[in-house]
Amino acid sequence: MKKYIFKSLTFLLAASTLTSCLKDDTMILDPAKGHNVIEFANPAQIAVNGTPSPMYQFSYSTAVLPTLPITVSYSGPEATAPQDITVRITPGNTAKIQEYNTATSSNYTLLGAESYTLSTNEVVIKAGTSKATFNVALRPLTFAFTGLQVLPLTISSVSTGIISGNFGTILLNVTPKNIYDGVYNVTAGNVQRFTAPGVPTVNDGLNGDLAGNPDVSLQTINLNTVQINGLTWHGGSSGIAGIDNLRATIDPATNLVTMTALGNATLRNIPATVSRYDPAAKTLTLNFEWNPTSNRRAVTGLVLKYNHER
Repeated sequence: MKKYIFKSLTFLLAASTLTSCLKDDTMILDPAKGHNVIEFANPAQIAVNGTPSPMYQFSYSTAVLPTLPITVSYSGPEATAPQDITVRITPGNTAKIQEYNTATSSNYTLLGAESYTLSTNEVVIKAGTSKATFNVALRPLTFAFTGLQVLPLTISSVSTGIISGNFGTILLNVTPKNIYDGVYNVTAGNVQRFTAPGVPTVNDGLNGDLAGNPDVSLQTINLNTVQINGLTWHGGSSGIAGIDNLRATIDPATNLVTMTALGNATLRNIPATVSRYDPAAKTLTLNFEWNPTSNRRAVTGLVLKYNHER
C-alpha cells in the first residue's frame, strides 16, 4: 500500500511541477496574459544575453559629437497608454555596473559626467501613444581608451504604472575610435624575406607585390595609435606571422608614423625611409622591417587607403 501511495505522491508532485513550469513559460511567452510595464526599448542589440541588466555597445570617432537617442516604452498587452505617464531617468547607477561585473567577471567602470549630457531627465509617454524619446549627447574625445566605460540609465520613477524588472536599467558601453580607425584597402607595397642580411630568399611565393591583398583593419589603441590587423604575404592567402599586435603611431604635428609590434621588439621603421599619414587622402605609406640582423623581413612602400568605418 505504501508503495502505491508513494507512486501517487510522486506523480502528483511531477504534475504540479510541470504545471508550474508551463504556467511560467506561458507568462513569458504570452504578454497578453500579463500587464504593461514601463521600460527602455532596445537601442541596439544586447551584447550578452542573460545578464542582470542589458548592455549595449557603441563606438564613436573622437572627431565627432554624436547623439544617441534612447526610447522608453509602455510595453505589454495594451497597445497604448491610457493616460499620460511621466517617466524620470537617472544616470550613473554604479551598483548596476558592479552587479554586471560580478555576473560576467568583467571590469567595467562608470563613464564620467564630462563625457555625456542628457537632453532631459524626464519624458512623458502621452496618452494614446506608447513611447517617448530623449537624447544622450556624447563627447568621445573624453572617453577612456580602455573600452570599459559604461553609462547606466535607470527609470527611477513613473507617475503611474509598473517599472520593468528586466529593462528598468540599461548599460551603455561607449568606446572611442581615433581618426585613423577603419577598414583600409591595400593599394601598393612589397614584402621581401631574407635568409640573412642582404641575402633575399628566391623562389619564395610569399615575396612580392601586396597591391590588391585583402583589406586590413586599423583598430584604435589610443588617440594616435592603431593596431593593423589582417596584413598578409604576397597573394593574400596567409597572414604575416611573427609580428603580432603590429601598431602604427602617428605624430599629429608631423603626420610621421612610427611602427612597432608588441609581438616582436625588433620591428622598426626602415632606416632612411619615411612612413607618413596623408590626412587629405586618408592614406598611410609605411616602410618597416623586423629581425634586421638575422632572417630579415621587410615591407616597403605599403600604401593603405581608408575605405570605410570598422
